[in-house]
Amino acid sequence: MELSSFGRISGNKSFLHRLDGRVKTVLFLSAIIIVTFLTKWYLIVFLWILSIIGYYTLGIPWKRLIKRLLIPFSIAWLVFVSVLFTNGENVLTYIPLGAYHLNIYREGIAMGTLLMLRIMAAVSVACILSFCTPMIEILETLRILKMPSIIIDLADMMYRYIFIIEDTGKNMRHAQLSRMGDRSSWMRGVGDTAKIGVYVIIESLDRSVRIYNAMLSRGYNENSEQAKFFTYSIPRKDFRFGISGAALLVVLIIANIFI
Repeated sequence: MELSSFGRISGNKSFLHRLDGRVKTVLFLSAIIIVTFLTKWYLIVFLWILSIIGYYTLGIPWKRLIKRLLIPFSIAWLVFVSVLFTNGENVLTYIPLGAYHLNIYREGIAMGTLLMLRIMAAVSVACILSFCTPMIEILETLRILKMPSIIIDLADMMYRYIFIIEDTGKNMRHAQLSRMGDRSSWMRGVGDTAKIGVYVIIESLDRSVRIYNAMLSRGYNENSEQAKFFTYSIPRKDFRFGISGAALLVVLIIANIFI
């Protein structure tokens, strides 16, 4: 999915879109942290199912969603396979490879499944937050939570200008295709792609230096006080929803400990 499609997808006005950004950020980030510590696979699956339901309420095209999650889910499967053959002591079965064989461990299956589900659930929750919440609201909520200002400012600049980097890369790619660069040899194509990547990085570095110098010339420093973004209190219904979500997360933690 291209970065420019975020604005079109997030233009829907579902319940999660209307929910206060501070509530969503705290709730979803807490869910991401908690899911990484859960040790019961069915609790992780439960949280994953809730994220799928959340996707459905957002009205996001499933085809685009699958394309968006393809890479992190592939990494989750890679983690599962790597742990499957390397973690454990009790051999469940093995895969013959000529004179050698790969042992599949019982503990590896359990640990690999748990790690895979954690990654998939955490990524799904993170995607819900990114699709239904403007980045400025996420960053300003982190600022309220006393995240270091320099980190938030850097993240804000990265998010704002990554779209420019994407457009620069696309324009260079279109220029390459207009000169029939796609009809060259495979090695030439790899070289041209590398040149595009290097040029985009150089342009990004130059632009970042110019922007930072412009900020310094206007008196910027990491201790500068900024105007408050949220000038209103959290609506009661949104606050109640946040409390209910937090209670659910607490129940998951208790269930993970005592069940």
